[in-house]
Amino acid sequence: MINIVGLGATDKYGLTLEAVETIKNGHKNYIRTEKHASVEYFIENNIKFSTFDYLYDDLNTFDEVYSSIVEELLKLEKEEGIINYYVPGNPLIAESTVVKLINSKIKYNIVMGMSFIEPVLRAVKRDPSEGFILLDGDKFNKYDIDVHSDVLVTQIYNDRTASSLKLDISEIYGDEYMIYLITNAGLVDEDVYYIPIYELDRINNINHQSAVYIPKTEKINNLSDLLLEIDKSLDENILDIENIEKFNDDIENSDILCEALIYAMMLIKISDYEGIFTFNEIIAKTYKKIAENSDFIKNTMEK
Repeated sequence: MINIVGLGATDKYGLTLEAVETIKNGHKNYIRTEKHASVEYFIENNIKFSTFDYLYDDLNTFDEVYSSIVEELLKLEKEEGIINYYVPGNPLIAESTVVKLINSKIKYNIVMGMSFIEPVLRAVKRDPSEGFILLDGDKFNKYDIDVHSDVLVTQIYNDRTASSLKLDISEIYGDEYMIYLITNAGLVDEDVYYIPIYELDRINNINHQSAVYIPKTEKINNLSDLLLEIDKSLDENILDIENIEKFNDDIENSDILCEALIYAMMLIKISDYEGIFTFNEIIAKTYKKIAENSDFIKNTMEK
């Protein structure tokens, strides 16, 4: 069996009582990375442990690192019977090795810890109850953004990642939109920067415990707004029965609809790729046409 233990998001004072009891249970301790402030508890109490930091230097990608850690843990569990494995924060939030261990069908016990989300929320003083999205900066996809929800992006561990993220979110929110950069949330050396997006990669304080928090906005339109505006137009009977009947054959042919949608999306993607227009610019312009001109859909259908 493997005891999978969350070390919390801060220092030794953030360890739960259950975590401390596990640390002292006499079984061998394996820590994903020693780069965590709570590891000082092990050192101060002369508790032996091993880490997997060497894999980060030996392998090329995080996925390779995490797969190798799990492979080694499974081997150790088979040899020892019971071992303790420690991860930063909460084992069930943004921990790839834990997901891989659970999927391996190994017998395990989860010891929860406070995630990094709570210290981040305290740092930015935001309530996520009205909409919140958690994204991985190392696998960031700008199309996962919902501008009407707060967005927390983790794994902003170096200037390259920050620069790449800046370019992506600038397309959506604009260069001047204000965001938070948080480094070492919950620790004594916590730093919080409230900055416009264009300054994100200019802050000389980014490490493996950095994250970006993007507050939601109602001033930018996304795809859901566009669809809702189309619904509104339909509810207001902009499309009369004759127009609907005119296009019945096309509506009932899913292949035609799919091909039309694919063609339109390809044009938008090509425009985005070549820097002519971004996807969000097309969404915003289309939304404006529908919202400001009640005859737009009708006129489009009549062409």
